[in-house]
This record gives sequence, C-alpha cells and structure tokens, in this order.
Amino acid sequence: MIELSTERRAALNASLIRHIRQFIAGSVLFNQQVAEHTGLRLTDMQCMNVLELLGPSTPGTLAACTGLTTGGVTVMLDRLEKAGYVKRAPNPADRRSVLVSVNPKKLKKINTYYARVTSQTIEVFNAIPEAELDVVERFFTRINAIRVERGAME
Repeated sequence: MIELSTERRAALNASLIRHIRQFIAGSVLFNQQVAEHTGLRLTDMQCMNVLELLGPSTPGTLAACTGLTTGGVTVMLDRLEKAGYVKRAPNPADRRSVLVSVNPKKLKKINTYYARVTSQTIEVFNAIPEAELDVVERFFTRINAIRVERGAME
C-alpha cells in the first residue's frame, strides 16, 4: 500500500467527501423528479428501490432499511398498495406477518426513467480498468456495511 503524506491524505479525504456529497445530492434531486413524474413521494420511491434490491420483505425490514417507524412504513405501504405499486401477501415463514413485494409492471415503468443514467454509468464503468472497479466495489461494500451496522442517523 502506498503511504500518502498527512496533508495529501487530508486533501484527498476532503475531495472524496465532497464528491460523495455531490453524488448524493444529485441522486436525491433526480429521484425527486422521478417521484413527481410517477405521482409518488420520494420516500415511496426509495421504498420501491429497497424492495427491488432486497426482494419481498416484511414491513419491519423496510422500517429498519428506511429509518422509518413501523407506523410510517404502514402508511407508506398503504399508499403504494392503493396505487398498485406493491402487494402484501402472507409470510409463509411467520403467519403473524406479511411480505411486501413490488408489482413488476409498475417497477418497469419506474425503471424507464433510470435507463439513460444507467446506460451512461455503464459507459463510465467500461472506460475504467477492472482492477480500479474492484476498488470502487470494495469501497461501496464497506460504506454500505457501516450504514447498515450503525443505522442511517446514528
């Protein structure tokens, strides 16, 4: 591993934090635009994203992943179910709970808004050597693990 000077390390850390903040801000604002086009709230959009990543999940899992209360998740799921975006079904592993899953047709409609940015992102990935992409993947794996372990707002 190459050691950087303390000054260079501090400057690099500050630059990376700035880039991460810019990326997050841009992503949030883009997601807000998609939410508005689909008639959803931003939180509802992120719930759909979480469900797409995790697959069918319990409301408790959604609460843990979104940082919402279980009551807030129930209200959000009521909205999404009424609009046809999600479906609740009995949980075969626990008869006291339900599993929430996305409606694939509605998800496909939402994903059309992301097709261009996904394509552009893949173009950027394709221009980066595989070894560097491995580093980026490890970075995001570590950052996401920290968020999950400590909770979003801790």
